[in-house]
Amino acid sequence: MKQITTSWDDGHILDFKLAELLQKYNLPATFYIPQTNSERPVMSPQQIKILAKDFEIGGHTLHHVRLRSADKEFLEEEIKGSYDWLCDLLGEAPVSFCFPGGVYNAATSKSVFQYGYKLARTTELFSTKSFTAGQVLATTLQAYPHSAFTYAKHLAKRKRATTLLAWLKGSETNLAKLAGHHLNHISKNGGCFHLWGHSWEIEEHDLWKELEELFKIISNRAGFTYVQNKGLI
Repeated sequence: MKQITTSWDDGHILDFKLAELLQKYNLPATFYIPQTNSERPVMSPQQIKILAKDFEIGGHTLHHVRLRSADKEFLEEEIKGSYDWLCDLLGEAPVSFCFPGGVYNAATSKSVFQYGYKLARTTELFSTKSFTAGQVLATTLQAYPHSAFTYAKHLAKRKRATTLLAWLKGSETNLAKLAGHHLNHISKNGGCFHLWGHSWEIEEHDLWKELEELFKIISNRAGFTYVQNKGLI
């Protein structure tokens, strides 16, 4: 199976600009939205309902907190609380959950599935694996140009020694070229290409043109199935 999916975190109002671009290229997406976020503004409940007409809405804790604690009461408030809030807001149970900052441990990932979510996503990069039930889903690329050092660290996490050696020789950091490399790998071997990012970050770094180039590369590819994150299950 060859799949392409995208997901976008934090629920900033600029997600609507992102949604227009996604629709232009017929790309499904999941938006992970907290109820509140002390770091930056979050769209209103009514705006979330409007976005939900065309896209999947996933949980992102209630207050956009890093889930480092194994305290049961804390996890219930933030994870189950987000699940219940989205149930009430959207009139249906959410399927997917994303850890703020990609921070999780065994206790927090267990709680995500215990409290009703079926899929949990982190922020780790360079994965082309298909979803496996009960496991935390890594991603392929972030819509943000990281340094060669950061990419090398993610390759090391993926235990891809051969790719890492080639990487250290070339240090390729161009997002379009990276996308093409991973898509070619999936075309030959199967798997999932997962692009994620933040609309506020794309705005801050003026990456809209680069993002549209990425969308051109990943859209309308023969032989690929396009899904929201819940469609990976």
